[in-house]
Amino acid sequence: MSAWLKSIFAAIFGSNSEIATFIISMIPIVELRGAIPFGSAVSFWGENALPLWESFLIALAGSSLVCVILTFAFQPLFNWLKRTKAFKRLAEWVEKKLKKNSQNIDSKTETETNEKKVLWLKLVGVFCFVAIPLPLTGVWTGTCLALFIGLSRKQTMLTVLLGNAVAGGLMMLISYFFEDNTAIVLYAFLILVVAFILFEVVKSLIVRNKNKKLAVNEKANIEESSTIEANETSQANTKKDN
Repeated sequence: MSAWLKSIFAAIFGSNSEIATFIISMIPIVELRGAIPFGSAVSFWGENALPLWESFLIALAGSSLVCVILTFAFQPLFNWLKRTKAFKRLAEWVEKKLKKNSQNIDSKTETETNEKKVLWLKLVGVFCFVAIPLPLTGVWTGTCLALFIGLSRKQTMLTVLLGNAVAGGLMMLISYFFEDNTAIVLYAFLILVVAFILFEVVKSLIVRNKNKKLAVNEKANIEESSTIEANETSQANTKKDN
């Protein structure tokens, strides 16, 4: 499999592992977490494989650029998506996921009245969210989440970039133990990504079916209540007439 991927990367990027690492680090889900082991994988790049520290710096630069761009573009882009027919459902899905993720942070701040403490809890929450090198908790999601819970652009960039640097450091440390073949780390991360996505899809289907059943049961209960009420009214009218 490594040979097959190596031929694809060679066809696209040639021997430019630096450019490839920079671009890969900007792709959603994969981001810096996948780009670090990718750029340093000897099985992909051979003698053009990057040292771990260089792969880390290049991946950090690419993913950080995404954070800066997204900080300014998220709200206008999101509002535009919500107005379009083609992407309205996508925007609603993103909004739903962001609301769900923000509940964990909001639940810790809703009992606080001190504005500085509330802000601090939000900053720490976003930082920890991004710093843990798991799928779907990277720069893309972290930046949108930070803006969604009301952090300013400056606060968003500072918090997300720091968390991203920590996540990159952890990925570099993990890759260090597989320095001879960091592609293993990349494969493991991609498997984890697929598992997360499948879990979300299955969970969404289960919730949807559950909601459908609840809606059907609720409709049946309403109809049954209406029937009972109609019968009681009819019986009452019959007794009145008698």
